[in-house]
Amino acid sequence: MPIEAPSHTPIGIKATNSEFVVCQNFVFRPANVDAFSHQPYDDGSAITTVNFKSYTQSIPDADRRLFDFLTSKLNPKPTDENH
Repeated sequence: MPIEAPSHTPIGIKATNSEFVVCQNFVFRPANVDAFSHQPYDDGSAITTVNFKSYTQSIPDADRRLFDFLTSKLNPKPTDENH
């Protein structure tokens, strides 16, 4: 399962993702997201797992709405777990 990490906002530029967002009945601040991943299952269900500094939350997300939102909002770069 690939893990995505948001790119960092350069110092001196106002972050545009500091407001709270509601997606898939999950309320969070995109600026606080450290990493996220999406895991589909054989039965058609899926979850998106969001990692913050102090906790991890898994949200049912069969249609990838949350995952796609995070991908588009945070402009993530794939991490390479082999290094």
